[in-house]
Amino acid sequence: MRRLLLAALAAALVAPAGARASDPIMPLSDVEAGMRCTALTVVRGTAITSFDVEVLDVIDRQRPESASILIRVSGPAVDATGIGPGFSGSPILCDDAAGVARNIGAISAGIGEYGGAVGLATPIERILAEPILPPSAASRSALVGSRALATPLTLSGLSAPVAAMFSNAARRAGRTLLTSVAAPRGTAFAPQPLVPGAAVSVGETSGDVELGAIGTVAYADGSDVWLFGHSLDGAGRRSLFLQDAYIHAVVNNPLGATDLSTYKLGAAGNDLGTVTSDGLDGVGGRLGELPPNFPLKVFARDLDSGRTRALTTLVADESDVGRPTGASALAVVGAGAVAEAATSVLRGAPARQTGELCVRITLRETRSPLRYCEHYAVDGGGPNPLAGVAAADFGQAADLVDGFRYGTLHPTQVEVGLRLRRGLRQAYLLDATGPATVRRGQRVKLRLRLRRTGTGERFTRTIRVRIPRGLGTGSRTLKLAGTDADAGSDPNEEDSLSFIFDPDAGDKPPPQSLEQLRQAVKELERYDGITATIGGREIRAHRDPDLRISGDARVDVRVRGR
Repeated sequence: MRRLLLAALAAALVAPAGARASDPIMPLSDVEAGMRCTALTVVRGTAITSFDVEVLDVIDRQRPESASILIRVSGPAVDATGIGPGFSGSPILCDDAAGVARNIGAISAGIGEYGGAVGLATPIERILAEPILPPSAASRSALVGSRALATPLTLSGLSAPVAAMFSNAARRAGRTLLTSVAAPRGTAFAPQPLVPGAAVSVGETSGDVELGAIGTVAYADGSDVWLFGHSLDGAGRRSLFLQDAYIHAVVNNPLGATDLSTYKLGAAGNDLGTVTSDGLDGVGGRLGELPPNFPLKVFARDLDSGRTRALTTLVADESDVGRPTGASALAVVGAGAVAEAATSVLRGAPARQTGELCVRITLRETRSPLRYCEHYAVDGGGPNPLAGVAAADFGQAADLVDGFRYGTLHPTQVEVGLRLRRGLRQAYLLDATGPATVRRGQRVKLRLRLRRTGTGERFTRTIRVRIPRGLGTGSRTLKLAGTDADAGSDPNEEDSLSFIFDPDAGDKPPPQSLEQLRQAVKELERYDGITATIGGREIRAHRDPDLRISGDARVDVRVRGR
């Protein structure tokens, strides 16, 4: 868990030379083509470095509200890569006539130029015009995962196979998602001062699995900081984690095209405050107090070895500012944590697995939590079958909570339990026998003959089935149908996990009351036992919690009255 930094500690952090808070600014009217300037950013770790900037032109100077500064970058820090996502917010300092370095703006966009050496900067006056505490958004804007190309989301803390699963799902949903290993922990990564040029993250979560947008601090004034030089969602008032960030590397891709540009590979670090503003020309935040949040706890147990894995993540709760993007990060990050726990606790991804997922969502508005459990007997379905289907099932529950539109919900805790084992606990129903004559309303004994998959062992089991009271008399056939093994989730399938990046993709109307929400979550449970059908009536006849019974059988009976 990232350490939580108090306001006093944040205020005490000392800014490095050359990157002071409250740097003097240069109005756009004084910015001219040909200026030779310096930009500040982080290209590895947390150390702020500089590179050269030449002002090529001021575009649309006559309209300051939309003007941009066209720049060319050079120097050892960027010659090999150019600029791309993660460089957004890098402040540009130019000397005035008196030789005083003044902030003219921040790098904010590329133009698709090969090599990434030419880009755009947002004038500093526009960035600082974004208020740190704007009014709460009155309407919903973009959804989780919808980001300007200059600021893709980064998901960190997942192992390589799980990370690939989520980046592929995001791509199919039309989203840009970068995946990264987590930042160093503890003393290896002390809290960094958020001064101009520092690496920064706008975090939707904090902890073992982190989702956020990584960029650069454009300007700082005391405890107030401005980031990026462009919007995150353009959603107005926000309540997200303001975090420092650790840059692992700058990934070079000279094409400059969508999804094919240079970018900073990094991860969120320490929680330093709250991101409070998401305007068109910048993102603002304040050091000190953290945003409202709730814990997401995922616990997995390997039933074969006893090995366990626990993941804890804090999810920013924007309920009190109107959930300006329409949804929280719970579906994406929760699904990621479930998949990671399921994969890591088994130390791999066997094609055949048996398991159980139980979810408990506690809301401030209800006395009892929302709950459901799902059981799995997975036979193939891709490189990580059970982890994928369990992640998707959790995502459905999270989407139901996020999709509630008839009141404000405040999650206080989300708990997920996973019990997993290798191998497929499955048997096939070979045939069944029972009495030749039955009475309406009678509970009759049926003897099942079964055969286990894998070992081929044959065995019998006796179950009881109640004959419906209103059933017509005469000759009937009692049909028994088991439940097939789960196919699992193939991350290469078109719909696998992609829906969590597009919360409005479902075709069902959202629940309209808390009771409907509770019922909708409960209905996520799929019955995986034997169903008996007679006279058009379906009966849940038998379920073994440790064995998936598949196949079907018939028993002919004569129904008599009482």
